[in-house]
Amino acid sequence: MKRFLTLILFVIPIYAFSMNLPQLFQSSQASNTTYAIANITLKQASMTYQMNMIQSSVPVINQGGQISAQIAYTSSLQTYQNDIKSYYSNVLNAAFGVKIANINVEIAQMNLNVATMNYASTLALFQKTMASTVSLQQASVTVATDQNNLKNAVWNYNFNLSNFQNVTGSKWQEITFSVPDLSKIPQDMKTWINSDLNLKLANLNLQNAQYNLNTTPSNSSQYTIEMAKMAVQQDLLNQSNALLSSQNNYSSSIQKLEYDYQSVLNAKANLDISTNNLVFYTNEYNSGLISTVNYLSQYKIPYLNAQLSYYNSLETYWNDLVPYIVSIGLKPEVALQ
Repeated sequence: MKRFLTLILFVIPIYAFSMNLPQLFQSSQASNTTYAIANITLKQASMTYQMNMIQSSVPVINQGGQISAQIAYTSSLQTYQNDIKSYYSNVLNAAFGVKIANINVEIAQMNLNVATMNYASTLALFQKTMASTVSLQQASVTVATDQNNLKNAVWNYNFNLSNFQNVTGSKWQEITFSVPDLSKIPQDMKTWINSDLNLKLANLNLQNAQYNLNTTPSNSSQYTIEMAKMAVQQDLLNQSNALLSSQNNYSSSIQKLEYDYQSVLNAKANLDISTNNLVFYTNEYNSGLISTVNYLSQYKIPYLNAQLSYYNSLETYWNDLVPYIVSIGLKPEVALQ
C-alpha cells in the first residue's frame, strides 16, 4: 500500500526589524520603474508647459495659447496621477501578496497534515476490515489533492517573494500591516472637487470654447459662428456633468472606504475570537485532551482562515484608501504614516 509523507515547510523568515507600508512606499520609489517613468514624464510635461506659456506671452499675451498649454499640462497630470496610483497599487499587492501567500502555505500544510493522519487512520481500519476500499481510496485521493495544493501554494509564495523584490527593489522583510483610522483621513468634498483633474480639464475646455467664440470674427459665416456657440454650450454641459461626476465619485469613494473599514474591523474581531480559541485549545491539546486531527481541523485551520480573511479585507481597504489619498493631492507615505 502506498505511503504518504508530509513535508513540514518553514516559510516565515525571522527578521530583526520590520517596516510599515508608508515606509515601504518611500523606500520602493528609488528602484521602481513605474514610479521613475511617471516622474520623468511629469518633468517633460512641466518643461513643455513652461515653454508653451513663455511662447504664448511673447511678444504679446496669447490667451488661447495659454489655455491650450494648460489643457495639455492637465492631461499630462491625469496620466501622471494614474501612473502613480498604479505604483502604489503594485507595491500594496506585492506586500500583501507575500503575506497572504504565506498564510495559504500554512493552510495547505495543515490540510495535508490532517489528510495524512486521516489516511493513516483509515488504513489501520481497512487492515482490520473495518473500513471499505472506497473509503481508503477517498482518503488517498484527498492526500494526493492536498499534496498538490501545497506544492502550488509554495510555488505561489515563492513567486510573490520574487515579485516583491522586483516591485520594491529589496528582498522581503516583515511588514507591519496597520489599519489606518478612517476618521483621521481628510474627508472634504470641496477639497476633492478642487483636486479633480477631470473637472479642471472640463473647466479649461469651456474657457477655450468661450475664447474661440469671443475671437471669432463678426464677419465669419453663420455656420462658423453657430458652431462656436454650440461648442460653448456643449462644454457647459460637459462641465456640469464633470461636476456631478466628481460629487458622485467622492460620495462613492467615502461610502466604499467606510464599508471597507468596517469590514476590516469585523474581520479583526473574528480573528481575535479565533486567536483566543486557539490559545485555549492549544493548552487543551498540549494536555492531551484533544486529538491532533481535531486540534488542527477545528482550531488551527479556522484560525489561519480568519487570518486570511483579515488580510484580504485589509488589502481591499488599503487599495481603496491610497487612490483616494492621491486624488485629493496628498502623498500616502506622508498622510498614512
